[in-house]
Amino acid sequence: MKKPGTIKRLVNGAALLPALLLCGPAAAAAGQGFDSASAGTATAQFLKVASGARGAALGEAYSALADDAFALDWNPAGLINIKKNSMAFMHAPYLAGTYADYFAYAETAGEVGSWGLSLKYMNFGKITQTDSSGFDLGGFTPYDMAINVGFACYITGFNKDPEERFVLGATGKFVRSKILSADNTVSADIGLNMPYMFDNRFRMALTAQNIMGTLRYDKEEAPLPLILRLGTATKLADYFTLTADIIAARDNLPFLAMGTEVKVPVYSEMDVFLRAGFNTRAISDVSGTRNVSFGSGLRYTDYCLDYAFSPFGDLGTVHRISATITF
Repeated sequence: MKKPGTIKRLVNGAALLPALLLCGPAAAAAGQGFDSASAGTATAQFLKVASGARGAALGEAYSALADDAFALDWNPAGLINIKKNSMAFMHAPYLAGTYADYFAYAETAGEVGSWGLSLKYMNFGKITQTDSSGFDLGGFTPYDMAINVGFACYITGFNKDPEERFVLGATGKFVRSKILSADNTVSADIGLNMPYMFDNRFRMALTAQNIMGTLRYDKEEAPLPLILRLGTATKLADYFTLTADIIAARDNLPFLAMGTEVKVPVYSEMDVFLRAGFNTRAISDVSGTRNVSFGSGLRYTDYCLDYAFSPFGDLGTVHRISATITF
């Protein structure tokens, strides 16, 4: 059982989250970020790369729907939806010869809540190093990684059904970035899931990610990309779900993301999923097909396999394959 002081700190954290989300427009007005002029002012951009094919296929509108170990990278409050143990994997060949990998494990802690840990890794490929005269000095391989440990617990309505309670989630993370030399920092995420409404068909979520931490490259220091999300998940029918997120990153303009998921039952132990989404992030920065995504999924008993297709215009296309296991 949690001590009263611990509960008080959790409730204070939940109360702080809406203020963090509201600070985006105010900071923009004061010239402190959340606008196009702030592009390039944050480091560790791999923290923005979507983990999991399901969330990516929904246009990255996933913060209120996350319900497995991938929640550690979207909204830690979503860990509360894990009723057993959940293991998640992803591999994504990314743009310009880079690739991203993700692994997470989470489990329920009974009435206390749920917890989990994850590893996010991005490799930027081998780069040839030369001196000022162009002589080959060998190669190096830059990479970024983040190790997360998170938890989720109910913070209100302990005499109510789980769907009627507020859920608080938090994640502590260790971030490491290496080019020629390396630097480390620590950061945190916090998420709040509100009670379901309209006959358990609608939910809202608030998250703040990368709320502290800086990395130094040589003599320059830059903060991690603070990301604020207001997300919704609407179950329009038993087999049709609509998601939407308003996302504000400190180093760019806010944008809208929306997605839809259709479940096609095959039989009691198998479902097929069809997904599509779009977002308005940097919508005019590149030409060609971009800002849309498509995907599919297959669930057989406790195993899920998902795929997402995300075109980035002239920059190329990203294919994500992810799997989750519940046991």
